Order: sequence, then C-alpha cells, then structure tokens
Amino acid sequence: MKRKFVIVLSLLFFLTFTLLAALPVMANEPLEGIQLALSGVSADDANAAADQEAVKAPKETTDVQETKAVEAPPVAEPQTPVTTQEGSAKSIEQELKDLKEEIQKLRGENEARKKLEIPEEEKSQTIDDILSAAGRQYSLLKKGTVGLSYTFNYAYYSGDAIDESTTVLRRVNHNLTNTLALEYAFFNNLTVSSNFPFVYKYNKVGTDESLDVTDLGDISIGFSWQPFKAGGRIPTTILSLSLSLPTGSSPFEINYEDELATGAGYYGIGAGVSFSKVLDPLVAFGNLNYTYGIPESGLSQILYEDPSDPASKIYLEKVEPGSSIGVSMGFGYALSYQASLNMSAQFSYSFGSKYKSNTGTTETGSSLSSSFNVGTGWRITPSRSIYATVSMGLTNNDPDVSLSLRLPYEF
Repeated sequence: MKRKFVIVLSLLFFLTFTLLAALPVMANEPLEGIQLALSGVSADDANAAADQEAVKAPKETTDVQETKAVEAPPVAEPQTPVTTQEGSAKSIEQELKDLKEEIQKLRGENEARKKLEIPEEEKSQTIDDILSAAGRQYSLLKKGTVGLSYTFNYAYYSGDAIDESTTVLRRVNHNLTNTLALEYAFFNNLTVSSNFPFVYKYNKVGTDESLDVTDLGDISIGFSWQPFKAGGRIPTTILSLSLSLPTGSSPFEINYEDELATGAGYYGIGAGVSFSKVLDPLVAFGNLNYTYGIPESGLSQILYEDPSDPASKIYLEKVEPGSSIGVSMGFGYALSYQASLNMSAQFSYSFGSKYKSNTGTTETGSSLSSSFNVGTGWRITPSRSIYATVSMGLTNNDPDVSLSLRLPYEF
C-alpha cells in the first residue's frame, strides 16, 4: 500500500515538474493552436503560416543588422586642451593689435600726404602765376574782373658810331618806359586791354653830345580770346589781336639831329597765338606773332639841305614799314607756393622797309633779332604778385640788357 502511494506521488511530482518547465515556452509563443482552432483554420494552414513567419524573421534581422552597419555611431571629436585654446586666443588678440597699429600708421601717413598735396585752387593759381610771369599774352582774367598793372622797363644799348671825321665814338642809349595797362574780362575766355606808355630816352655819343626826351609813347588796344577749353592733350590756346596808334613822337617828323622819337610813327596791326601746357612739374609755353606796319604818307621830313643850294633839299614823303614775324618759347617752374622761375628765348625777323623821298626810293635790308629771358614771379600776398624779367640781347639790334618789373592789380 505504501509502495503504491509512493509511486503515485512520484508520478504527480513528475507531472507537476514537467508542467512547470513547459509554462515559460507557452508564455512566449502565441496560442496559435487555440486561435486557429477557434477560427476554424486547419493545422496544415497554421504550419504554412508559421513557415512564412520563420522566413520573414531572418530577413528583417538581416535588414536591421545592415542598417546598423551603415549608420555607424558618430565618433566623438577629441577635446582641445584648455592650454591650446588660451594660446590661440592670445595669438588672435596680438594679430588684432598689430592690425590696429598698422591701420593707425596708414591713417597718419595719409593725413601727412594730404597736407603736402596742393589744393586744386592753389595749383591753378600757381600755374597762372607762372604764365603771368612769362607774359600777359599767356593768361586771361576771370569774367567781370578789371585788371590794372604798372610795368617798368629799362633797356641799355651800346655800340660804336663814326662821325664826319671818321672818328669812332662810343654811343650809349638808356630807355626807360613806364606803362599803365588796363584790362577788362567780358567773359572767362575774352579779355580786352589797352596800354599807355610814358617814355624817357637818353642818348649819348662820345663825351660831349647827348640827347634826351620825355613823351608819351604809342598807345595800343587789343583783345585776347581763348576759342576752346583746354584739357587732356589739348594745350591752352589764346588768340590775340592788337592795334598800335602813332601817339608818340614820330621818327619821321622830328629833326633827328636834335630830337629823339618815342613812337614808331605809323599804325601797326598785330596778331598772335599763344600756347601753354602743364607738363608736371613744368609749364611749357610758346608764342607766334605777326606785325604789319601800315604805310605812312604825306610826310615832309627834311633829310638833307644845303643852305647855299635850295634845290639840293631832300625830304621824306612816304614810308612803307616792313612787317615782322616773331616766335618765343620757354618753360616755367614753381619753386614754392610763393615763387616761380621761367626761362625763354625770343626770335624776330623783320622784313626790309621802303623810304620814298623826292629823289627816289631807298630800301633797307631785313634784320634778325633775338634775346634770352629769365623771369621770376613772387606772390607777396594771397591776391598780389610781382613779376620781374631780365633779358640779354643776342644781336646788335637788341638791347645789351633790359630789366622789366610788373605789378598787376585785379578788382
């Protein structure tokens, strides 16, 4: 009896243990059999569905593994040590400091350069001063401006003269001319002018004979016109036209043995063109002019007279003065804001003149004259300047030396 009880108890224990071991597996798997049974699905259909699920499971696992292989986790960047970061910050600060110092240095140099640069208005005034020192024909006044200038000129001539006894005598001439010039600008490119000279002459031949005279010279009027504006390669071009009036004492109406003339004795028409161009730092200029003398008739100047023979009288009836062509060229340079220097050479060729008397016509030959000029200009105030020129004659027809001083005034 006891033996049967033990056997039964052992079987119960074995069944209980087996049931407890199978519970976890049943918990993890769905109750497919029960569900299929309840839904009326056969066991074969359930097995086929199970096989399909088994095929899908490995594929999904493979896809997940491939995705994980592709999407690798990002690698963490190594952190920069604190000491390296501090060194980089200090280097950047030093570079910024050096850059700031360089900018301040460039600003200082730029300001110094601006201070040394000549303003455009002052540069234009300097160019005008250079050209005005070279000659009035190279510059014009501004519209509505009245110009008044005083010019003092001294010329010294010397040479040899032969008297009736074939004695060589020294001849010396001193000519002083004071000229007042009045100008007015109708436009910026058109200026009219007039000149009123007052002449003093002193001539001495040998040690005894001397003559002197003080009189009005030949008044002249004219205008200067700038046809187009200069710029680029085009130089400043000024055209001029003038008329000289025989207001001075005429050499054809005086007694040349006892008197001196202060004028040319005939009307003269002059035309010219002037050029100037800035060739930094120089200013180049040049002039070409032509003068035509209008014949003078109705004269009665006695050239020769023998008191014992009235029929021997020779007197001048008509004069046909020869025309002349002149050219000059030079350059100027600004020594400073207040001073300028210019040098030029001047050449003139005069054609022969004809003198008709009661006994016939006499013709003189042509002549050539030239001179070398050195001039300077000084700006004594912002609006006042003074110009001086020294000229040296290169031929016997020119003064040995001449000095010119001009004081312009504009208002």
